[in-house]
Amino acid sequence: MKKLLVIVVALILASCTQSKIGYIDVEVLMKDYEATKQLEDNLKAKQEKMAKELDSLGAPFQIKVQNYYQNAQRMSAKKRQETEAALQQENQLLQLKQQEATKSLQEENQKQSEILTKRVDSFVASYAKANGYSLILGTAAQGTVMYGEDAMNVTDALLEKLNAEFSKE
Repeated sequence: MKKLLVIVVALILASCTQSKIGYIDVEVLMKDYEATKQLEDNLKAKQEKMAKELDSLGAPFQIKVQNYYQNAQRMSAKKRQETEAALQQENQLLQLKQQEATKSLQEENQKQSEILTKRVDSFVASYAKANGYSLILGTAAQGTVMYGEDAMNVTDALLEKLNAEFSKE
């Protein structure tokens, strides 16, 4: 009889302390978050600007290369060698500028993505506290939540509030 009473009390206590749990589809959240879209647009604009700048530097170089090939037969060996060395040096400078631009874009993307992730994490924590969640899990297409009832999926509600907060900025 004592064992039965202990089991009943344990079940009652367990049901009283039931935690509210939800999950977020992280891929959907980040794809549809307006701040992510703005970040992608900003990076794309910077990439296009850098590409134009590099093209403006590369076009004159290409003309020099074409002129060299057109006039190489008439040049002395020494002049050909000097011209080739100058073209090679200019080509290396162009490649260096291209590498710097690529690195700069990658660093900017990483920095802004980290800021965005921290913002989302902070918002999720606030949302969970405000809505009585003990735990909110993050999932992706092949993620950690193998199944969850639709009622536990808080992605849309959270995304709506995140986008509303972002639009205020």
